[in-house]
Amino acid sequence: MRTTLFFRAFRMRSLGSSSLMTLAALLIVSGFGGCGGYVLTGKAVVGAYNSIELVDKDDPRLKDRGTPGVRVEAIRDPDTLGRKTVATASSGGNGDLRLAISEFGVGFLEEKWELNANMAGANYAANVFSLPFDADSVRLLVVVDPGSGRNGSSLNNEAQRELDSFDIRIPKDSAIYR
Repeated sequence: MRTTLFFRAFRMRSLGSSSLMTLAALLIVSGFGGCGGYVLTGKAVVGAYNSIELVDKDDPRLKDRGTPGVRVEAIRDPDTLGRKTVATASSGGNGDLRLAISEFGVGFLEEKWELNANMAGANYAANVFSLPFDADSVRLLVVVDPGSGRNGSSLNNEAQRELDSFDIRIPKDSAIYR
């Protein structure tokens, strides 16, 4: 009997107007937190060149023949030491892609995101974007020319880009490449 009175009193105190406002605020803020709410949809298609880009919803290339097995990864803060792969997706049998990013601030914070396209262990394309606020306003288009990809990870490619920007040439058998 005493426990019933305790719970009844606790329920009456905790469900006051300020508690309801706090609960509502928590629900609204958790909606901004992600939970897979930001989803880029698109298609991986076969083409004469390699690219990854954000295009209009009615871009005619989205109707081209799709290709399965293209893996797209989203990297947050690609030019910093805190770079982190936050989402990956693979194209289905008809080339359709669905990249769900469940990170705080995606789309409304002003920041850079790198999207990479890989297939069968080779890198095909990479590009840096500012993602739009409304993910449904654009489509992700990945164009791959099968067999033209470069072997290696995205980190190796970044290191190679940095080395290429200097006038110093390092032999390919150097320890830096192992």
